[in-house]
Amino acid sequence: MELWTALALGFLGSFHCVGMCGPIVLSVPRSSSGFLSLSVSSFIYNSGRILTYSIFGLLFGFLGREITLSGFQSWLSILMGVSILAAVLFSRQLKKSRKPKIYTSFVSFITQTYNRLIRKKSKSALFGMGFLNGLLPCAFVYTGLAAAVLTETPYHSMAYMALFGLGTVPAMFSIYLAPNFVSIDLRSAIRKYLPYFAVFLGVFLIFRGVALQDLRLPVTLMEGMEPFCVFPGTGN
Repeated sequence: MELWTALALGFLGSFHCVGMCGPIVLSVPRSSSGFLSLSVSSFIYNSGRILTYSIFGLLFGFLGREITLSGFQSWLSILMGVSILAAVLFSRQLKKSRKPKIYTSFVSFITQTYNRLIRKKSKSALFGMGFLNGLLPCAFVYTGLAAAVLTETPYHSMAYMALFGLGTVPAMFSIYLAPNFVSIDLRSAIRKYLPYFAVFLGVFLIFRGVALQDLRLPVTLMEGMEPFCVFPGTGN
């Protein structure tokens, strides 16, 4: 899995996040209106988010490694691709569907803890708020994880999600520094094309899985052949 897709997915998805997480980012305390102070606060906050994504990447990377060792990576790639396509096709139905109680309870816990940290107005609280923001359910984070789990090692998966988080920083920094910098029209225009990028990624994962199956086929055939020696004069 190419690491550049992590930056691209994070950057494009971040404009979706501006609409969804924009109010959360705007709730981050501002100790000063100066550029340097706001930059430091944004850096601390986003570092918390990136750490959360990286931890998720590492955990899912270990899961992906076990699946790879079991010889099912190609099928996992196909499954992830199909899941992304299904999520795009049925996104409206998923939004309207009733959420499980465990989902609502988890989101409520995150929100309450987040609000307590807001009142503290400290650097550590900023980091904690960013960390909690990364825990909030997000379709594009799941898309990133679906791609990250297919990387070579758990550490590649962690790096993939770190780059994914890094790709979201420009838009999140802009909305924190100047809320009106990213206009509503621009957000709407970019959100319009996000499903197309998700479809591209889903199709890419499916073709990747099929390609891995094709590569395994000759190896499987060779494993079934009897070994022989082609050197003349050996009697074999």
